[in-house]
Amino acid sequence: MRESFSVKTQILNDERIQWLRFVLNPSSNVPDIQDWEGVFRFSRRQAVAGICSPIQFDSVRIEEKLSLKWKGVLVVIQNRNEALNRQAVQLSEHLREAGFRSCILKGQGNAMMYPYPYLRMPGDIDVWVDADRAQLKNYVRSRFPGQEEMFKHIKFPLFKDTPVDLHDTPLKFYRPRVNRILQHWLQENKERQMRHSVRLADTDMDVAIPTPDFNAVYQLGHIMIHVEAGGVGLKHFVDYFYVLKALDGMDERQKEEIVSTWKSLGMLKMARAVMWVERYVLGLPENCILTAPDEKLGALLIADIFEGGHFGLYGDRKKYRNRGWFVRVVYGVWRVLKVSRYFPAESFFRLLHKIKTAFVALPALIFDPRIKLKLGR
Repeated sequence: MRESFSVKTQILNDERIQWLRFVLNPSSNVPDIQDWEGVFRFSRRQAVAGICSPIQFDSVRIEEKLSLKWKGVLVVIQNRNEALNRQAVQLSEHLREAGFRSCILKGQGNAMMYPYPYLRMPGDIDVWVDADRAQLKNYVRSRFPGQEEMFKHIKFPLFKDTPVDLHDTPLKFYRPRVNRILQHWLQENKERQMRHSVRLADTDMDVAIPTPDFNAVYQLGHIMIHVEAGGVGLKHFVDYFYVLKALDGMDERQKEEIVSTWKSLGMLKMARAVMWVERYVLGLPENCILTAPDEKLGALLIADIFEGGHFGLYGDRKKYRNRGWFVRVVYGVWRVLKVSRYFPAESFFRLLHKIKTAFVALPALIFDPRIKLKLGR
């Protein structure tokens, strides 16, 4: 990654970040924004257009044309949140009737932590199902044959307009020893997560979502995986901002357990980079910071976020994702090496997995003319 772009000074003088800090910490002074169009474009690119809307603040005035455009985005975000809340309930009930307990991950559960849940940009629905891999695969394929099976989930197209991923485990790492520790920790915590029920807005049935202390580990791991795979946007960090705020009031022993879990899973470097972004970019109160922030790693991380946007879709990943199998493999290897300073051991094992997967796929690529054509673009 590029070396820090003047770290705190340049970042904190960026009015787009100043505005995001203000909406996350509205007791601070209202920043004087000169380029509202720039804030709008940036917030959409980072998937935080809902919470960044100035329309919610009576003291802020923006040009009418932009105001109407932003209002249109807010209507779409609210409608999608309403739809996903209903679908999360329907999905949980559907799985219950099939004999499975479930827990909604991230998404609509995260929105519950926001001051205004309908301002969070929604995405797909991820669900942790209390079933082993074989059970889950058999169930999905009995309903929807031929569904794509990924590293830790399988597609479940129950809704036409919303992707659903069913997980037999919320998180997996490529490093075998650490993954065993992770899976043991997940199993130890599963019962509590499956029983932690809430009522999503405008719904009539409870669903299970993770507890804040579980999310402090799980969602940091989720950020890690996406940093390695292509990038994350500020939406992930705003979600984590509210996860960390939800831990406020937890006793010190519980906070120490979270940090100890990060250490055992090789996540501490990543945690320190994330803490720097949360504290110095987003303005998270110091009492919510669980471990010492690392300015050097944090600056590299925020530079990557600025460049790539949400899921890295506006940076290098955009240039290479439609360029054929070989180019994608080379990009994937380069990306893992690029971010390996955050988690060197995990990166090494992910690299081995990518190389192994490429060699397994190579014979099919050689003999399938359609794939050869794609590689020749």
